[in-house]
Parts: sequence; structure tokens; C-alpha cells
Amino acid sequence: MPPSPKNVISTIVATAEVDVDYSILESYAMGDGFIVLSENGSMDSFNREGIKISSNQISENIVASDSQGPLLTVSSSKGDVILISENSEKKILSGVKCNGICISEKLILLSTEDGDIISIDKQGDKRASVNLGDTTIIRISDDHDQIVVATDEGKMTVFNNDLEMLKSSPPAKDDIEMITNISPIVEGRFIVSRESLGAVIDDRPVNRLEFWHVREGLLEVVEIPSRATCIQASGDGYYVGCFEGELLWIERGKDLTLLSNLGYSITDLRIWDGDILVSSWFYARRISPEGIEKWIFEHPTIISKILLLGQGIIALVGDKNSSGSGSLISLIGPDNEIHYEENYDAKNSQISDLSDKSFSGMPSENEIAKAAERNSINQIDSIIRDINQSLEVSMTELSDDEDILETLSRSASSINLPPVADAGDDITVISNDDLKADVILDGSKSYDPDGEIVSWSWISETGRVLGDAPVIKVRLSQGVHSFSLSVVDNKGAKSISKMTVRVV
Repeated sequence: MPPSPKNVISTIVATAEVDVDYSILESYAMGDGFIVLSENGSMDSFNREGIKISSNQISENIVASDSQGPLLTVSSSKGDVILISENSEKKILSGVKCNGICISEKLILLSTEDGDIISIDKQGDKRASVNLGDTTIIRISDDHDQIVVATDEGKMTVFNNDLEMLKSSPPAKDDIEMITNISPIVEGRFIVSRESLGAVIDDRPVNRLEFWHVREGLLEVVEIPSRATCIQASGDGYYVGCFEGELLWIERGKDLTLLSNLGYSITDLRIWDGDILVSSWFYARRISPEGIEKWIFEHPTIISKILLLGQGIIALVGDKNSSGSGSLISLIGPDNEIHYEENYDAKNSQISDLSDKSFSGMPSENEIAKAAERNSINQIDSIIRDINQSLEVSMTELSDDEDILETLSRSASSINLPPVADAGDDITVISNDDLKADVILDGSKSYDPDGEIVSWSWISETGRVLGDAPVIKVRLSQGVHSFSLSVVDNKGAKSISKMTVRVV
């Protein structure tokens, strides 16, 4: 690939685009095509050209799903577990209130609202069960012999396929922890991403990856710059995408490598012909193992998932739309012809290297001279008068059929109003016998006047990212603590609100 000029970016174009008239709950690659699910029970299948080949509908809402090869398993709000293939649909279980499903070639794992993990076969016959509490992540090993489960309290447990416990890793007793991701289990090896609130100041990293083996247990702990959002195994190591946009390569016993920083949370990773396909915000990128960007593709909406469809095609699935409106899927060929476009952002951006000691922050003599050549106050008044006169002429030249309010409304609709961040009022709480207090930070009153909030970020006074939900829980020691809530709307506008908690 020939190198492109600094102000030119490499792009590719979509081979097809698919519009659906509902918000996509989940999507899966199946065969050479893909299937999309809506919350109300709709299931539409498409081929890799984006042509719909079938539609299906179940009578209740879909609450959980998973796919493996040609099989799709869904659970309805009625409590039915349904196994779907290309040619059949079979209800294999009833009366189970599921909130999660994980399927392999040999077994199906169901997590229930009562905190149970239930193992069943493809006929719906129960094999084993265990109660763990609220489950957040389930992984089944490539040989179907081990199962790794994470719960919302930050506990990780390894089972055999009879749900007999092999290993267990509880959260720290003096902190609030959560498990944010678990890699696939390959030959007994996997990594776990943990995030703690850092309520206790010590040497433990707030964001870390744990190398595990199902028999040998915990092997190594590595600190990472922000919470891991997706993990992809590759050879002897892992590609890791992070909440703050970092793309990492990590191997056991070696320093991690920062391949790129994309600036926005990475939502999915896939391996493609030795390179990495990465989705972040509105963009998909192909990046080499050395961190070189080969192309960038801009999607009309935020990308939530990358599906590998076969025959050289992938699908970029738009994020779930909380407004309930339609979703868009773009089909692209990562190996297709690259186009070169002028990078206006790079051309127009002005970057000052503050590490250069010659940069003082003060204007140079040449800049002062140019500033002196600017218009005088009288000249500026004249310009303003000219502008007002041109506005008056424009208003009088409107046709009789044109509605002024309608014209102004059209102009106003093109303006994006920023979101309103609301971190809540300053509060004082009483500590417990351990001189600590569990505090709920509630930013749910934040809103966007002309769109929706798509990103939340709670940040401590030390700059640590504590969570990405409207409401989070923190454990605090006695003293005064400050927090910032940053929200971003669907057009990229950002707003920040601050609040203080006093623990006595």
C-alpha cells in the first residue's frame, strides 16, 4: 500500500446498507449472513448482500439470546427458551425467567432472575444447576469442559461442565469491584478485566487484567490505562480495547503495547487477515499489529458490533437506539479498494507543542504586528451596520408564500444544543463503624434537549474514571470528595457537572 500524504486519509465504501425500522436489541453472524433481533420479538435474517431472506416473530418480548454456528437460542419474557435454526424452531424449556444465555455446541447455560445458573442440553433436559447471585458474564471453553462466570458483586468462578466449582476469585473486601470483561477460554487460558473504585489508596491498580488458567489459577496481574470493553485472543496474546479508546496488545510476562488511542470507547474488536478491525464511536478502522491504520470507515450511527459474515464481507451494526427508532447496518469488504480523501480535521487543526521550550504562550512580535492591523472600532461598527442592512434586505425579499417562522425553524433544527449534565446536589453522609460510607452518585436527571445522551462518565477528583452509567455506587472514607459527571449527546456535544460528598 503506497503511503498517503499527511492530510489525506484512506477510506473504503460500503457494499450495501440495511435499514430496519426498529431498534436492534442484538445481532449475530449466521452462515454467510446475519440475523437481527428486536426487543418485541422480531427476528430478521439477511444474506451478505443485505437482502432479507426471512422474518420471524415470537409472541413475547426477547429478554436474552445467544448464537453458535447455525443455532440461535432466545428466551422470552414469558419464560420460554426457544432453539432456532435455519429450518426449524423448537421450544425446549418453559417457565424459566432468564436474563442471560450462553450456548456452545454441546450445552446451553441459562442465568435466571433468581440467581441460578442452569445447564441444559439441546433437547432442554436439565444437566446441573448452581446459585451464584446476579450473573453478568458467562464463558464456555473451546472444549466445553470449563465454564467461567462473573457476578455483579465482582466475583469470578470457574466450573467444570457439571457446574462443580474448580476455582473462585472474590472481590476485594475493602473496595467495590466489578468484572468488566472475560476473554474466550482457549486451551484453559483466559484473561479477566477488573475495575475497582479505588476507595482505598494502595498499590492495587484500579483497572487491571488478570491472566488465568482453569487448573493453575491466577498467573499474573497487569495494569491497564482504562476499563477493558472488549478482548480478542490472538496467538500468544490478546488485543484489548478500552473505555478511553486505547487499543492494546498484551502477552503474559511482557510489557503491554499501546497500538493506538482512538479517543472514544472501543465497542468491538475482530481479527481480519492478521490485522485488527476496531469499532469506536462512528468509525470502524483496520489497524495492523504495528498500530498502522490502513483505512477508516465512517458509519452513519454509533457502531456497537462487528460481524464477520464470510466471503470477504463484514457487517457494522448500529448501536441500540433508546428512542426505539430504526437502526442501520453497513456491509463492507475490508479488502476492497481503498479511496483517498482529504482529511479536513488534520488540515485545519492547530497543535502547539508545549514541550518545546521556545513556546512561551505569549504572542510573538509578528503576531502583535498583525493584531495591530485589525479593524478599528469604527470599522467594526460599519461592518455591523452593513450586516444589519443585508439582513433587512433578505427579510423583505422573502416570497409571499414563504413562512418566516418555518424558515427560522428549519435553521434552528440544524443547531445541536448541548446536553445538560446534572450530577446532583452536594450532600453530607454519616460514616459507618469502619469510618466509611457507601454513596449513590445519581446523574439520571441529566438530559439532552434535542437528542439523547449516549455516553456517561463519572470521574473522581484524582481523574479516575469510576463508571459509565447514570447511577453508580462508591465507597468513601471520612472527608470531602469531589466528583464530575461528563455526558455526551448523539451529536458529540459534551457537558460536565460537579458535586461534592462530605463524609462525617
